Amino acid sequence: MGFSQRLIFRHPEVLVGLIYPKPVVGKPRLVSHMRLFGPLRIAYFLFLKISTSPPPTVWDAMAESFFSDVCLLWYLKELKKNEFWKFKELLKQEPTLSDLRPIPWPELKKASRDDLATLLCRHYPGKQAWEVALKLFQQVNRRDLWAKAKDEIRNKINPYKSHMEKKFSDLWKHETCLGVPESAYAESTKAEYEQLSTAFAADEAGEHSWATGRLWKGRFAFVFFLSCPELNDTAQASLADLLAADWPAASEPIHDVFSQPEKILFIIDGLEGLKVDVDLDYDLCSDLEQPQPVHVVLRSLLQRALLPEASLLVALGLEVTRKFYYLLRHPVFVHLPGFSGHQKWLYFSHFFPDREQAARAFGVVRDTPVFVLLQYPLACWLVCTSLKQQLQRRRPLRVHPETTTCLYSSFLTSVFQPEGTGWPPGHCLSRLRCLCALAAEGTWLGSRGVSEAHALAWVRMRLLRQNGTRWVFPHEFVQEFCAALWYLLRPPQEPPHPRIGSAAQLVTAAMTEAPLYLVQMALFLFGFATERVAGLLEEAWGFPLMVDLREEVTACLRGLSQQAARGELLISFQELCTSVFETQDPGFATQVMSLFQDIDVYITSPDDLLIYACCLQHAQNLQVLHLNVEYVFSQDCGGMLDYNQKLSYWRDLCCVFSTSKDFQVLDLDNCVFDEASQAILWKALAQPTCKLQKLVYNFASDEGKSADFFKALVHNPNLTYLNLHGSDLSSQEVAWLSEALRHPMCSIRQLMLGKCDITDEACEDVALLLVSSRQLRLLSLLENPVMNSGALLLSEGLKHPDCALESLLLTYCCLTSDACDYIAQALVRSSSLSLLDLGANFLEDSGVKLLCGALRQPSCNLQQLWLAGCYLTSVCCEDLSSVLISNEKLKTLKLGDNKIQDAGVKQLCGALRHPNCKLENLGLELCELTTACCEDLASALTVCKSLRGLNLEWNSLDHDGMVVLCEALGQQDCALQLLGLDKDAFEEETRYLLRAVEEKNLQLTICTKPWDTDELC
Repeated sequence: MGFSQRLIFRHPEVLVGLIYPKPVVGKPRLVSHMRLFGPLRIAYFLFLKISTSPPPTVWDAMAESFFSDVCLLWYLKELKKNEFWKFKELLKQEPTLSDLRPIPWPELKKASRDDLATLLCRHYPGKQAWEVALKLFQQVNRRDLWAKAKDEIRNKINPYKSHMEKKFSDLWKHETCLGVPESAYAESTKAEYEQLSTAFAADEAGEHSWATGRLWKGRFAFVFFLSCPELNDTAQASLADLLAADWPAASEPIHDVFSQPEKILFIIDGLEGLKVDVDLDYDLCSDLEQPQPVHVVLRSLLQRALLPEASLLVALGLEVTRKFYYLLRHPVFVHLPGFSGHQKWLYFSHFFPDREQAARAFGVVRDTPVFVLLQYPLACWLVCTSLKQQLQRRRPLRVHPETTTCLYSSFLTSVFQPEGTGWPPGHCLSRLRCLCALAAEGTWLGSRGVSEAHALAWVRMRLLRQNGTRWVFPHEFVQEFCAALWYLLRPPQEPPHPRIGSAAQLVTAAMTEAPLYLVQMALFLFGFATERVAGLLEEAWGFPLMVDLREEVTACLRGLSQQAARGELLISFQELCTSVFETQDPGFATQVMSLFQDIDVYITSPDDLLIYACCLQHAQNLQVLHLNVEYVFSQDCGGMLDYNQKLSYWRDLCCVFSTSKDFQVLDLDNCVFDEASQAILWKALAQPTCKLQKLVYNFASDEGKSADFFKALVHNPNLTYLNLHGSDLSSQEVAWLSEALRHPMCSIRQLMLGKCDITDEACEDVALLLVSSRQLRLLSLLENPVMNSGALLLSEGLKHPDCALESLLLTYCCLTSDACDYIAQALVRSSSLSLLDLGANFLEDSGVKLLCGALRQPSCNLQQLWLAGCYLTSVCCEDLSSVLISNEKLKTLKLGDNKIQDAGVKQLCGALRHPNCKLENLGLELCELTTACCEDLASALTVCKSLRGLNLEWNSLDHDGMVVLCEALGQQDCALQLLGLDKDAFEEETRYLLRAVEEKNLQLTICTKPWDTDELC
């Protein structure tokens, strides 16, 4: 599969997270898998829809005067016949109660609703008619009309709505670069609003309320728009301060708004443009008046600490969603649709006033990969602007669709032609370099503004526009493109720019944890590192360009790969592969991808699948692949690839398992496959050229345990390790697995079946595996309901002379002391078993007594016994001590998380001092030990020549106890090499003492969790 088969355009795709003030029971996520035109579009059209939600006749009348008979008529029409009659009777009595001029009863009696509205406004002008009507609405038990009218009066006479409508209108007009009138979006706007309406209907209104048009009436009284990039210059502010900036002076006090938080909607845009990450772990704020860093205020809103009753509408791209998903509380996600084919034509017809030119331009892109991208208005604007410039210059129409960088390059070479600038020869390069330097400075600093001195010459080229007192680029992506171009235009040997990071710094930031605006700039940088793009620009402009950019990028990635291999940093392979894919250069892809031996892949969309399928085939030194695949193969996944295309790219990705000569480990975690994709995966692993040695398939889906899966286990002779942790296995599936592993061709030596819901019934097939497999050496059944009856079946298998198992893990398997009787018999008869983990079972001292009886037998070959958390006391230490003295084969005894206490340690230390004791590792963490046992431990440490490891973490050992231990540890007779203690848990005086003994005894290491690397999972 070649790189150029598919164009991926990193567009400003947006999904909307609708965050409710409380969980929405039974409400699924709403996903249409299409993209929105931009966050601002949500704010503008949503606000217009909210502000016009009552019937048009009502709002039209309010525009002239809210207190009119037309407005009142709408409410009177809501009264039922009997309510309307009662309303008139009460109105007849009202003048005597309120000292009002009465309406003649004959007129009132025969008045229709229209007539009554006129009579009320004639007799009680202005606000007085509404005061009467509101009072009577309550008396006829129509409090809903009373509340509705009160809200509308309150909102309409407040200038806030008109202020915000003007603000959104101005933003839409000045902050977008769409190039077509607002009317061109009427059809798509309707569809978007219906999706948003349905999402908000999920709260309480329900589908019927939405269908009948009542959903938006009175839902929100106030809409606040927070643009995060605009907040970058604000160091600290309270939420009230932030909102007050948009609060008209003539309005009611802003604090009155917070008395009805359920009527507030916050629209949050541009989280990715915030200088400080919102996801940093800060304390939340619940006080509206308390000044805080802006990112703390935003995080507090997102996590419902501030105004939890309010609703939030958050504009998120897919990249931002991955980053901030965990911050959202009870979200509903909605993907809003982009342009259809017909709407793309409408865009062109509006952009080009001449219909013939529109048709020519449309024809150029209709049968190219670019046409797919034109569902995004930014792509439409770039293409149409480029083609329009070519038409004006009478040039042949063409667009370079190979990559995102090519597309932007086509735009820039069309709008910037050196011969058309009128500038003196030689000035074009320097001025373009200055523009790109300004773009780079602004991007690194998180700003879109440039100074006026450099701006005017670029305005007519549509590369800059005025926004208030600033000159800005038409879109942040255009700025980021120009910023990346600076690295291609900078003179050779130029000293570092004080406000612009180097290319290596940019690549490093993008491949680790960079803000998204730097990630986009790095994507363009990779695009510029190819001969194709550099050649396109040189041909158009005739400028000399940076020739060593590719080498600079590659050298940086080589250094990052070495740091990652040493565990010093984590690489974002999502960004790396997207950037490599942008180059569309197989040679460069091989050069870069071969630097990495251990790669993490997280596939959440068809685009991800395509990118990874193309890039991973160039990872020639791949050894370990961690793979997480979400619902890419589901029918409702959507995207630009059809189902067969997705399977084709998946097949290409799976070919990596055979083509990478050193491939050893495949780690599948929480993957969601269907039957067809599973079949492709397992057939790839069964190929004779696949050198896979270790397969981890955690939480396997039902489709994963198919016939092809079991065939792969049999037919791959290199596969020696299988981990199915968290994959529920039925008794039948355990039987199939056992049958596959018993096959003579199967090479599995380590089988990890933790948390697989394996019952005592299924243990019969597991026992059969123990007897029949000459390869199996390690079996983990931790966190399975094996029960005592299952332990009996396993013990029978262990006793068989053909059983070659060496390690058995039965942690958290619901065992009691009865199981110890069966296991003890197996220990006596098993010639191979050397490690037994019975941790976290209810064995008690009586169970250990049975085990010790077997351990004292000469035929017992066990070397490691793990008994952590088995409800033991100091009573069992007498039996264990006798084992330590009589059994020289036992090397490791782990007793952590038991009530061994000082009395038990005293007995164990007595055994450790015995010349026959050969124990090497003793675990006593969390055993309720005190300083009183330190004398015994110190004595044992100086006498016992075999003890190499001792874990004493999580015990109440004070400084005095440490003094005693350190004295022993510092003696030449002490053979201990590893001591488990958390030095940071002690006071400075004790920490100094521990550091000093480490310096004195060079063979000794004191650390927390000393045996983590030895634990089996």
